[in-house]
Amino acid sequence: MKRIKPVHNNFFMKTFQNNDNTRDFIKGSLPSGITKKLDFSTLEIKPTSHVDDSLKSHLSDLIVKMKTKDSDDVDLYFLFEHKSYKDKNILWQLLKYQYLMLEEDFKAKRDFRIIIPIVFYHGKGKWNLYRKFSDSLKIPTYFRKFVLNFEYFFYDTKDFEMNENEKFGKNVFLMSAISLMKHQGKMDSEKARSLFQYLKNAGYRWDEDDVFILLRYFVMTNTVDKMEVMNIIKQEFGDEAEELMPSLGRTIFNEGREEGAFQKAVETCRKLLLSCVDPKIVSESTGISIERVLEIKKTQK
Repeated sequence: MKRIKPVHNNFFMKTFQNNDNTRDFIKGSLPSGITKKLDFSTLEIKPTSHVDDSLKSHLSDLIVKMKTKDSDDVDLYFLFEHKSYKDKNILWQLLKYQYLMLEEDFKAKRDFRIIIPIVFYHGKGKWNLYRKFSDSLKIPTYFRKFVLNFEYFFYDTKDFEMNENEKFGKNVFLMSAISLMKHQGKMDSEKARSLFQYLKNAGYRWDEDDVFILLRYFVMTNTVDKMEVMNIIKQEFGDEAEELMPSLGRTIFNEGREEGAFQKAVETCRKLLLSCVDPKIVSESTGISIERVLEIKKTQK
């Protein structure tokens, strides 16, 4: 089976590799006591080179650097981790990622950077996992102050509402993206119409890249009728969308079918593993690589 890059992670990266989107998200989701101390004019999306093979399939690998208003000497590194499912290994992954960043500092003989993890979650279940590393350790409370510890900020899209316009800086694309992630798998054609009306009223044109990115994610994460969606777009955007519809429709819906087949294979993989089927047999049955099967198995422990 052809390996397809995770659609959720790709969409997350397209959204948050944009400085404006990341700035407005941090302002709207972190406590005001924190955000008022940040100098958002210094925000940078940092490229990373330290992710090892064991983390590539897990981490969104997005790091945001910012200075504080209190002192130009203080740099903060926000480590974004995106999750579309509840992952019991989250604390271990964040710990390892931070270690790799600090090891990079050590080798370069510079001061250790300040790293603040943020977990962005849009899965179906409730996130009832530990948020402090020390809480995950089975040790008496009176020893916890002596052991390694960190805590991550947590954002669940289930808490998002479209009327939070001011909170997120009236950022139409960001709010549309979070809404799509919140409702992925549950959106019908009429909800799609509401989305396209929202974009049109905000001044977006049909041929803009942002609209295509949102449409592609909507199609690839929901069961929708191709012609119905295409007709809604024509109705909302008029003649300007007519000429582009055939080629864009084929591209998006073909990708959607491929992604749908891959997601079904992953779901079958999870069910077989829960039934204690040997990972090699699972790999042969689903067409998913043995490495990926073993990764999925780890998340089910």
